[in-house]
Amino acid sequence: MPTPFNHLLIARDLLLQAPAKLRAALEAELPAFLLGNIAPDVQTISGQAREATHFFPVPLGDAPPALTVLFSRHPELAEAHALPPAQAAFLAGYLCHLEFDQRWVREIFEPVFGAAQTWGSFPERLYLHNALRAYWDAGDLRELPPTTGVTLSAAAPDRWLPFVTDEALARWRDVVAGQLLDGGAAQTVEVFAQRMRVDVADFAQLVRSPEAMQQRVFAHVPLARVQAYRAAALSASVRLLTDYWTGRFKPG
Repeated sequence: MPTPFNHLLIARDLLLQAPAKLRAALEAELPAFLLGNIAPDVQTISGQAREATHFFPVPLGDAPPALTVLFSRHPELAEAHALPPAQAAFLAGYLCHLEFDQRWVREIFEPVFGAAQTWGSFPERLYLHNALRAYWDAGDLRELPPTTGVTLSAAAPDRWLPFVTDEALARWRDVVAGQLLDGGAAQTVEVFAQRMRVDVADFAQLVRSPEAMQQRVFAHVPLARVQAYRAAALSASVRLLTDYWTGRFKPG
């Protein structure tokens, strides 16, 4: 799935493609919108199961859209106009994160790296899946606006989610923003290596080698396929944002 840095750059592109009035409304609550775009990954801080914040299982099976599950459990979040502006902007970002992640599992992870595939071993495919994510993450990190960390740090959760505490959201905000502020440094490679219990130097060497990535990863999933996924998910998310903000979104 996209990393927090991917989701933050996606947030920028969502604003660039959104209708003018929607863009203005989201930019007026930009810290909340940015936090919403990374918030589903709060489970790394809160200790919740991933499905508790993403609302879909992996493997997907016949799971319904994550948005349908979210709003069936928490219908009070489904009407943007009934929420305080900051909370509505936060939820708008949250929904786009779910759209990108579920689409990634369906279009990239399961058909290329998933348990049903037969090339390599499943642990090797998981390792290379994370290499792909780290490679994409590094490219998007270089494109992030320099003010992203400061803006994200200004987000002030105020009972925005009934299933995650404000404290957990604030801690997750600070973990991500801290890597973008002066004196901070991206920890994506280190975090992935730690989770997989593999050597950081070896993993970093793969991610930073275009030749090795081409041989081991892009031979199975061309970069153009990842770019096509991103473009399709971005278009779908802009439509979702527009419908949610204007009250036309009907979950289910």
